[in-house]
Amino acid sequence: MSTKKKNRGKKPLRICVSCGQENTKSEMMRIVVSGRNTEAKEKAYDETGRSHGRGAYICRKEKCVEKAFNDGLIDDELRDITLKEIERYRIQMISLAMKAGKLASGEFQCEEAVKQGKAGVVIIAEDASENTEKKFINKCEYYNIPYIKISDKASLGNAIGKNERSVVAITDEEFSAHFKKLFGGN
Repeated sequence: MSTKKKNRGKKPLRICVSCGQENTKSEMMRIVVSGRNTEAKEKAYDETGRSHGRGAYICRKEKCVEKAFNDGLIDDELRDITLKEIERYRIQMISLAMKAGKLASGEFQCEEAVKQGKAGVVIIAEDASENTEKKFINKCEYYNIPYIKISDKASLGNAIGKNERSVVAITDEEFSAHFKKLFGGN
């Protein structure tokens, strides 16, 4: 049997240089050290995953990026770039959940999803009002539902094709599991 046939359907795995966990290549971010001489080496984020040079992989988790920065694996410019990429990826995942019809948006729908046990993960905008933030954090803790604070109201609303949204809830088990795995929850 040829190698192509043997490996068909398998996803390539990579190890995070920060936390040491093994994950699929598609769920990691690649950092490339490029340049021929040692003085010209610069670290860069490789969004295509195909740039020339020695590559390393980091999980799409803020704590892994911060640990890599603290350990001196990446500089502050690359840290900022990777954190923006994580934010962009989260927004894309929210958009995909909306297109799949697996998302409740707005305070009323999210509150109902949490109370009925349909919400897998609640996403709260960082610029949500104190009352809204406190209300949903308390509800999530009471009903034992993880929550994530990301982005701003305009970005959340834009991701789902609506006006500003303070809160959205992912109602699908697979999307929720993916969010929990990649980004954690409180």
